[in-house]
Amino acid sequence: MEILEWLIKWFDTNCDGEWERENAIQIHTVSNPGWYIKVDLRDTPLEDKIIDSGLVEQSDDDWYFYRIKDMEFQASGDSSKLTFLLSKFREIAEAKP
Repeated sequence: MEILEWLIKWFDTNCDGEWERENAIQIHTVSNPGWYIKVDLRDTPLEDKIIDSGLVEQSDDDWYFYRIKDMEFQASGDSSKLTFLLSKFREIAEAKP
């Protein structure tokens, strides 16, 4: 639950009456089965970052990727990876420049 509390705080920090009207956090399932996460980063300290983990695939049931590209954090992984992927976003957001 801690990671969701952090994500809520990150979202609230960026809300300024305008940002939240054009940017979003999306989390949904995919058919592999697994998760997909997209976080809009425009007008945040992360908007100019570029990161790409590449696909990490141990098996059909153990896989993930995450990246920042075009002012978006995008991540996907198998059904056990939701907390892991949100934690990766947190690591990136909290990293020192």
